[in-house]
Amino acid sequence: MSTQRYLFLMKGTLVLAQPLAAPETGELLASLLQQGFVVGPLQVWAGSAEQALACYERAAQQQAFADALQSAEPELAGVSA
Repeated sequence: MSTQRYLFLMKGTLVLAQPLAAPETGELLASLLQQGFVVGPLQVWAGSAEQALACYERAAQQQAFADALQSAEPELAGVSA
């Protein structure tokens, strides 16, 4: 199975994975952008759209965890071991 670079298009809670090199990507991008979708900052290499979305979900979970740790940092600094 070959891998392709995927980009993510988002609108609200909907996330679509689109292979960047696919012939229809340009036309699809133009259409989705007109419909209010935005292109996400993350691109991944994956063998399928399902794998790309799984990578996106992992990255989102890691970011949420990092954000939670960062917001808890002041509270943790006051705790003595």
